[in-house]
Amino acid sequence: MTDDALAALGLNRPAEDSRVGPPPRTYAYLVQVSADGSHWNADWTEPSGGFEPEARPAAGATEIARRVLRRRFLQVRADGDPHRHSMWFRVDVWSLDPATPCHDPAAHSVNGAVRSTTRAHHKLGAIALSGRHLLSGGIPPDAVEIRTPAQARREIDG
Repeated sequence: MTDDALAALGLNRPAEDSRVGPPPRTYAYLVQVSADGSHWNADWTEPSGGFEPEARPAAGATEIARRVLRRRFLQVRADGDPHRHSMWFRVDVWSLDPATPCHDPAAHSVNGAVRSTTRAHHKLGAIALSGRHLLSGGIPPDAVEIRTPAQARREIDG
């Protein structure tokens, strides 16, 4: 049957992007660096923040944080800056889905150690939705990933 025949019968072809389950989330992230792991600053050598769509349903904030760090380490490797091998790296990730708080069981992973935390949902639409604004607004991230200089060197050098 053609689309015209379906329409004549009062039927519509199902939308190709119709999904079962919730729509994919969008996340905001902020990459920070530190010389000693105690004081963090936005990574100014590259765009320090951005937005990341969920690649697969229910991927979660932790997977997004790890993906962002992998990309950052590939860029550091391509830049060939040996100074960056001695830096600590941190990425904070926030879910921008206003209807659903994050329930990622691996959220708040620091160096692979998982802290079980569920945050109260905040009205994200009331403020600018960048990682920098979310952090300055005191909104806790859904996931935090930190890499020590030794871990960063392993990931940068492959």
